[in-house]
Amino acid sequence: MIAETEPSPTNGATAPSFDTPAPKRPQPTSVAETGLELSMLADLMLKTIHFAGRPSGKYLADQLALSYPVTEEMLAFLRQGQAIEVAGTSGVGERGYQYALTDRGQKKADEALARSQYVGPAPIPFELYVSTLAEQSVSEIRIDRETLRSNLSHLVLSEAVLTGLGPAVNSGRSLLVYGNSGNGKSSITIAIGKMLPGTILIPHAVEVHGQIIKVYDPRIHEAISDDLLLERRQEMTQVTPERRRDQRWVIAKRPVISVGGELTLQDLELRYSPLSQFYIAPLQWKANGGLLIIDDFGRQMIEPQALLNRWIVPMEQKTDHLSFHTGDVVEVPFDTLLIFSSNIPPRQLGDEAFFRRIRHKVETLDPTLDEFLEILRQVCAEQNMAYDDEGASYLVDRHYTQTGRRFRACHPRDLVALITDIAHYYEQEPELRPEWLDMACASYFVDVPETD
Repeated sequence: MIAETEPSPTNGATAPSFDTPAPKRPQPTSVAETGLELSMLADLMLKTIHFAGRPSGKYLADQLALSYPVTEEMLAFLRQGQAIEVAGTSGVGERGYQYALTDRGQKKADEALARSQYVGPAPIPFELYVSTLAEQSVSEIRIDRETLRSNLSHLVLSEAVLTGLGPAVNSGRSLLVYGNSGNGKSSITIAIGKMLPGTILIPHAVEVHGQIIKVYDPRIHEAISDDLLLERRQEMTQVTPERRRDQRWVIAKRPVISVGGELTLQDLELRYSPLSQFYIAPLQWKANGGLLIIDDFGRQMIEPQALLNRWIVPMEQKTDHLSFHTGDVVEVPFDTLLIFSSNIPPRQLGDEAFFRRIRHKVETLDPTLDEFLEILRQVCAEQNMAYDDEGASYLVDRHYTQTGRRFRACHPRDLVALITDIAHYYEQEPELRPEWLDMACASYFVDVPETD
């Protein structure tokens, strides 16, 4: 049913579109426009100076992701309070002035570090984060039939699977993809991630209840450079860009996060370090605006029912409730397309009430003979190996019909790779030669009972 091949620019997958731009958030020009308390910004600047030594005004603006007018306002406030002093200059103008902590400032910096050791871009107020997320909601994206089929064209899919996937992707809700191992569930989920259009804003950090929560994760989020966005915008509109955007946000592709058997319930809660005294957002928060894949569902260290119970409220109400170590609770939007992928039969995962919570279900069946041969043809073409009807017939008869082995969509890819290894060893061109097919199958298959 599914050709287990990696998408490439030549086999149907398309890159995310820039035609759906992230919401516009202009850079604040005053402390009031940041939406943050003066005391929080003062603490953040004092800590930055503490670790930087003698930073310039420009350096501080860059580190805090604030405009220089805001930085200048903060510097004036701290100088007036005798917390900092000008210690030198590294360039022309006030932006090049270098600043150092006074004894009083060092004491205040130590107090700030005792409260929180977060140092980095200034956070975004939580209310602004919520309203921005609503403007770029994954539930608002629409993937038309042509786009869906184009992005899945590198896979051999039945009409039933394509028909089920389209509405599921557009729902922005939840999806279960299930079926035997090796039939392309991972390939489907990866392809869905690649077809999500547009760019979104992801905050470096968010401030809520006086606490700072880090959200942007460079290991997960794929940032788009301002230069690339400007070039694309000018190509499309031929206009001069507006004033600089708020650098506290990262413009990124819609996130695609995949977790497997290592997932625990703790990964779904705010992570707090008593030493650093700030929080790191959980996986589902980082996935907001994009895709969260629970791969190998049912093989986690926690029971499937416990995991689903954790998702019941977020899936139904589109909100998640997270607790701080102080006992305070914050209601966070749950704006992600949640995909469960499993090769465990659904009846072993839960009952009817269990699966009612998951809106869409798509089964990836074993490929038919025609589908298996089509996958083999595609894989041979991609690997520059001549497809041979007699060799394919030999493979099917000898290693499937006679053995009772079931077709799997991944088999052609893996067997062709083994044949290539064998041919290279004998310094010959790879081909579907019976003796090489026998060697490949002997190496690949093990005699274990196949189960439903």
